[in-house]
Amino acid sequence: MPRARRDEVFPPDENCFAHLYNRCVQGAYLCGVDPVTKVDYSHRKQWIVDRLEQLASIYLIDILAHTVLDNHLHVVVLTLPDEVKKLSDREVAIRWLSLHPGRELDEFVSVDPTESQIAELLGDPEQLEKVRARLSSPSSFMKDLCEPISRRANKEDGRAGHFWEGRFKGKRLLDMLAILVCVAYVDLNQLRAGIAKSLVESNYTSIQSRILAGLNQMAPSLALSKISISNEQAAQQIKAIPRVEIRRLTEAARVKAQQRMVLKDAWLAKLTIDPKQSVNPNDSHLSKDGLRATDKGFLHVTLEQYVQILHEALLFRPGRASPETTSQEFKDIAKSLGSSPENVSWMIQDFSNIFRHGYLVGSPETLRKQTERNERKWTLHCRKCKLFYSEKTVEYDKQTNKYRRAIPQSDADQMQEQPPAK
Repeated sequence: MPRARRDEVFPPDENCFAHLYNRCVQGAYLCGVDPVTKVDYSHRKQWIVDRLEQLASIYLIDILAHTVLDNHLHVVVLTLPDEVKKLSDREVAIRWLSLHPGRELDEFVSVDPTESQIAELLGDPEQLEKVRARLSSPSSFMKDLCEPISRRANKEDGRAGHFWEGRFKGKRLLDMLAILVCVAYVDLNQLRAGIAKSLVESNYTSIQSRILAGLNQMAPSLALSKISISNEQAAQQIKAIPRVEIRRLTEAARVKAQQRMVLKDAWLAKLTIDPKQSVNPNDSHLSKDGLRATDKGFLHVTLEQYVQILHEALLFRPGRASPETTSQEFKDIAKSLGSSPENVSWMIQDFSNIFRHGYLVGSPETLRKQTERNERKWTLHCRKCKLFYSEKTVEYDKQTNKYRRAIPQSDADQMQEQPPAK
């Protein structure tokens, strides 16, 4: 069966929760310490985080979680085409031109577009409609994330060629449990890899930013460092501005941005869904400060509850942690999501392996509706979801390297007592 099209997995007219990830070419450590040359490229992780922060202020895509490792990255997002529809044509043009001013800039900064640039785009309705669609497209988002990193790394190394392995990969998350376990899996990635010893020490991750913001830690925002083109230059195309002048404007914008501090997670999507949050589709949820797409939350848990879920998932080890050691709050959360705490912990620990073959993650009901809509068959990854979306505990069989329904202890004892068949 051919690979599913991007528009089939992430319909451009629907809000989609998505897990997006990409790897460096041949798994090379291009964002860490190269084991062969011993060259340290770890500073490139900050490039990726800075670029994500910039894109969060331009695209109408909420960034729920992210982590950057030595040779790959994970991003969990929510696309918002419904919010894009509420933007005026002028607002669409300003957002797009601030990120794509007509020439490649030296740094990851945006510009205040000129009136002539805005008028030119508004005068091309066909191109404007394409731009409107791109503002909530995961494909366009990942292109604008990965390509500048590749160009900047190649320039630093004085070489040409691929930096990323290929097209990014992605899965659509269809319900609240899928969102929770995927976000938790991404936030715990560095701890599982042994790179960090605690959540707050997990550098270049969303969970570190959320915890530090909870402690009122502030940081300057790259999204506020915009280049302003003077009135004398407004009639010119930005391509005509000398590179030296671009560098001067860039540095001035960065100095100005350093003077305004915001919470560490100001550009990330809000974690907790506000019960007073409007559900009227005609109401706008656009972020008031412009540092992120919207001010909507995405989980029915507080930051404290979420951190507790992460800790309980880390403690979970078959044979070491039993259901009796699981907190009642975690049990209640898992039950409300249609699963058991053991199954939720398994999914958080081994998300990429459990769902590696599918492009959809959700309950059997949501999967069936989606596969029928896309005229696809009920496949292996659907059966995996059916296995884990249950209050019946799952266990891992080391002999077959597969997950299966756990056998109750009473049944296991009874099987041992039965004499072997002659």
